[in-house]
This record gives sequence, structure tokens and C-alpha cells, in this order.
Amino acid sequence: MSKAWTQHQAREKQTTEADQLNAELRASQGSITTLDRTQTPATTYSPTYVSASTFHDITVSNYGNPLWGSGSTQGEQTTRRSASGDTRGDQWRAVQYQGYSGGWETGYAQTLTGFKGGSLFVEWAGMSAIFIAFQQTANNNHPANSKWMNVRITVGGVVLVERQGAARPMDNFRVFGSGQYPTGDLVVEYQWRFTASGQDDALVDQTPKNLFQAHIWGNKTLCFARYR
Repeated sequence: MSKAWTQHQAREKQTTEADQLNAELRASQGSITTLDRTQTPATTYSPTYVSASTFHDITVSNYGNPLWGSGSTQGEQTTRRSASGDTRGDQWRAVQYQGYSGGWETGYAQTLTGFKGGSLFVEWAGMSAIFIAFQQTANNNHPANSKWMNVRITVGGVVLVERQGAARPMDNFRVFGSGQYPTGDLVVEYQWRFTASGQDDALVDQTPKNLFQAHIWGNKTLCFARYR
């Protein structure tokens, strides 16, 4: 690999500048880090001795390969799931305010083992249901408490992408993002957050049984790692 001086080339009696070393170091790093397999001879790599995951890895979850739940709960978030005895027969066993006071919850944590360093694209899609009654409060006696199902994806504990999410009684959502990550196992977390209870939200019916507030299901994810 040849190296061409780009700036601050040493000259006799040149005035010393603070950026001389930094500029040349950055130029050298740029020449090295941009060297990848696209700049190597075509015959350098052969399927006979390069494994399928050398250049990229793909991890998919769907109904046939679910990350979320098992059995009858496949594809559902079960982090906050109401007890059967506390749930009306016509409602989901899902988020109720008796067991949820707000804040981010991890619907699922997935470890990408052996990440080789490079680009990572993550996508998460699913369905959501929200009980929007009383978000304007009874007779508008209190400030409105708009209901949202926020969603976000974190990688290694750092937010990759975050969206306000769904606000309709029944809706779908899709969130995706990409970033550069170092070599090593990466933990990807799919998180949700529902609006906390307002001052006069309906919490129980006349039975009394706790009322459903929110749910997400039909969750599907895709992780695409591209190594350089």
C-alpha cells in the first residue's frame, strides 16, 4: 500500500503547527481503515475456504422461529402479562395498570454471538393495541393523558433507534436503524413503554376485574451484520 502526503509535508525551516501530527495520523488511519475485501484481488477469497458467516450474518425471528414467548404466546410480549383470574374473558392477558406504572420494559433480549465488527442493521415490526378510553379524562376535568406505545431498540445498552410508536386502538409499527459496532458479542434489546396511568383512568370494570390497557404481539425481528 502506498502512502501519499496530503498536508503538512515536512519542509526545511517549516513553522511547527499543532495539527501536523494529527492531520497525518488521520490520513494514515483513513488509508488503512478503508482497505477492505473490495480492494483485494478477485481470487483472494474462495467459497471452499471462506465460511458462510465470514462476510455477513443474518438472524431472523418470525412465527416459525419466535424470539417472543412460546406455545400460545408466540410473538407476544409477556414481560407484563396479567394473571388469568384478573383478566376479562374478552380481553388480552397483557398490560394492566395494576402491574405497570410506566417506564421502559425489555420485551426481549437477543445476543448476537461472535459479532466480527462492522455494520449492524436491526429491524423490529409488530402489532399493538391500546385502550384509549379516558385519555381526555372524564368530562375533561383533568389535563389530557394521550396514550402512546413507544418502542426502541438498544444495542449494548445504547439506544440505536427510538420512535413514539402507535397511538390508535389497533395499529402496526415498524422501527429500524443501523450503526457501527466493535468485535464481540452484542446484546440487542427490543423495548416498549406505555403511557403511565392518568388521574382518572378506568382501572377496573363493575365485576370488578382489571381492565386491559395495552399489548404488542406479532413481533418479528431482523438483524443483518455486515463485516468488512
